Order: sequence, then C-alpha cells, then structure tokens
Amino acid sequence: MTYPWFFPEGMPSLFHDGPVANDTRLACRVVEQLNRDPLLRRQRICVEAQNRVIILEGRVDSADVLARARALAWAVPGVHDVNVKVHVV
Repeated sequence: MTYPWFFPEGMPSLFHDGPVANDTRLACRVVEQLNRDPLLRRQRICVEAQNRVIILEGRVDSADVLARARALAWAVPGVHDVNVKVHVV
C-alpha cells in the first residue's frame, strides 16, 4: 500500500514531545555533565534514561571516579533516581 507524503486531516503527528523524548534529553544532559568533568572524560560510562531514572553502565578507574559520576548524574535537574552498574577496574 502506498501512503501520501502528507498527513490526512485529524491524524496525530508521529513526532511528539513525550516521555521517550524527555528521557533522551535527560540522558544527553547527563552525558554533557560527564564530558565536562576532566576526571570522567576518559572513562567508559554509558548513559541511559528510563522514566527519569538514569542508568550508568561501564568501567571506571577508581571508586572516586564512580562517586563523581554518580554525583554529577544526581545533580542534573529532572533526575529522579540513579541506577549504577559501573565496575571499578
């Protein structure tokens, strides 16, 4: 079936501002904070967000680095919880 390039009247837009988009923005803000910190720039930390909960996964060099990453994630406005799955190597 072929669809027209325009949206028919009354059809909701496929692009909306919902929870997924908000989680993506939140994760990006956390990544920005981690990248600004010289102690964390070279660490292997992945950031995800689900329902305003930040999930940190990866490996870091020390417990101090892990504590710093956790603190920066908590400091981002809109974060309701931080789940840490980071291993100190």
